[in-house]
Amino acid sequence: MNTTATLSRLFAGIQADLDTVDKTFQERATSGLTILNSASMHALGAPGKRLRTALTLLAGKLNTYRFEKLLLLSVAFEMTHLATLIHDDIVDESSTRRGNPTVNALFGDKIAILLGDYYFAKTAGLIADIEDPRIDHLFSDTVATVCEGTILEMMTAGNIDLSKETYYEKTRSKTACLMAACSKGGAIISGATPEEIELLYAYGMHLGTAFQIIDDILDYTQDQSTIGKPAGNDLRQGMVTLPLIYALQDAPQNGHYQQVKTLLGEKTHKDEEISEIVEWVTQGNGVKLSLLDAHAQANKAREALYHFPASPDRDVLDELIDFVLMRKK
Repeated sequence: MNTTATLSRLFAGIQADLDTVDKTFQERATSGLTILNSASMHALGAPGKRLRTALTLLAGKLNTYRFEKLLLLSVAFEMTHLATLIHDDIVDESSTRRGNPTVNALFGDKIAILLGDYYFAKTAGLIADIEDPRIDHLFSDTVATVCEGTILEMMTAGNIDLSKETYYEKTRSKTACLMAACSKGGAIISGATPEEIELLYAYGMHLGTAFQIIDDILDYTQDQSTIGKPAGNDLRQGMVTLPLIYALQDAPQNGHYQQVKTLLGEKTHKDEEISEIVEWVTQGNGVKLSLLDAHAQANKAREALYHFPASPDRDVLDELIDFVLMRKK
């Protein structure tokens, strides 16, 4: 699946507006400090899928399309997303993202932290200019929830007995809630009814959950050349994700439980040890059952979306569900 070509086709109807969002982001992110600008331009240089901007705009198209306000919201949420990625890389001590050096690797943790904070500060002005208290609350609640999800991820790192319930709580808080906020924010600005707003929030939440599950599957099934990080990278960082949770259900009988527990407790790992667990997860039921869960979340997203009348924009949101399920990186 050619990710770039697929998204170019899906986003053809909003391409000009996506470009305006990108341009406005760069304008709003400009600082008088050279080093901050350099760090910001590096962060912006990493290619993204622009799913969150597309969700905001497409949700806004299902009612009255108010692009001037949607533009501000799109930039705000893209800044929020980028700030969380920058801070995540610091917490994870990551030196690369999608195969490129992280901001903290090039400029140090202090500059990276302040760049993330700088983006968060800039979003406050963008949100204020929308002049809708519902958006104010949506934004503040979303940022707080993402922070809670990140803390939960840190607290559960290395926990071999992580439950599915906790995994889903973490996934909804850290990843899915931002996509849900984008689609809900688009609905609010477009003048949607309260019921429509909640339906689009549900759509974004289930889509975001499916997105993260697929991301966790790819960590076991794809290699560094495809996803920009080595297979089993989550395991190296002590993260227990859904494919491993399912695989571990049978582990006491096949002897892998103790092997995984040992790996999770170590700071350094041998590649062959990680590869053995990756192969075990992919050859067993871990990936298969996780994929079923991703499809179940996708079906719930589609169910929420189908409450809206058929339209070209609804079709794109529908196809985005298939894109999330079929992507390879």
